[in-house]
Amino acid sequence: MGFQEGVIKVNGSLGDEVGYRVDGKLRIRKKAKKVRRSEATKRAAIDFGTASKAGKIIRRGVKQGLDIRTDNKLTNRLNVRTKQVLYAGSNEPGERTFKREAIAGLTGFQFNSHTDLGRLLNFRPKVKQDGKGNLRIALPALTASDILHAKNTTHIQIKAIAVGVNFTDGEYQDAVSDKVLIDLRKPAVANELILPFTAGDDETIVVLQVTAFREYGGQLCASGNRKYFAADIIDVIPSLVIEEANLVHHSHATSKPLFRLHGNNTFATPQRE
Repeated sequence: MGFQEGVIKVNGSLGDEVGYRVDGKLRIRKKAKKVRRSEATKRAAIDFGTASKAGKIIRRGVKQGLDIRTDNKLTNRLNVRTKQVLYAGSNEPGERTFKREAIAGLTGFQFNSHTDLGRLLNFRPKVKQDGKGNLRIALPALTASDILHAKNTTHIQIKAIAVGVNFTDGEYQDAVSDKVLIDLRKPAVANELILPFTAGDDETIVVLQVTAFREYGGQLCASGNRKYFAADIIDVIPSLVIEEANLVHHSHATSKPLFRLHGNNTFATPQRE
């Protein structure tokens, strides 16, 4: 393996050599003359392809509504998570498929690996299906002390994104979103995010995004500090939903708690139509 330092860079195959990137740097190596793969290796490769395909669908579906800057290891990180979910749902090497009882394992995945929602917010959001074709997320009255932010922050935007993905067909729906802008200099009020999205034949992935802004010259400027913006999967609603209307549904990650809670406060929720 060598590093590419010349003027002309190679990314991909060129003769008997292959150029590729690692941590943003181009490297080069010789192609293997012969590759011997066992049946177990072939089956593992099939499962990896299934997991990678799912990761690609999720990335493309969510990025329709995502505003934050993601890190350069997002693809690999998401592939690792989808592989864990795939293996948790099936034990047949080479024939694994995503099972509805296992997809909750996607909950808690961070699109910004440097900051999670639990570090920024002091409450745990829950997704509610209202039986009228909407997903609702209640937001309590948030003050400056309730949200971790930089000193020059004047506004916080909280945005919810929902997208339906179909791992079998390799497709995703158009994402829907709703957002609220909170001025930290004004009295706090409760809010609610409403997503016109009915969970159905596809898996529904719900992402909550938090971004910080500062007002300068009458304009809002988004913070570029990766410590103060986040976007996590907060819920995954399986296809063929069997829950009754008005039932609160929230998936729990199996790897680690999604939020570090502060207190057991209950907040009144305004209803928007």
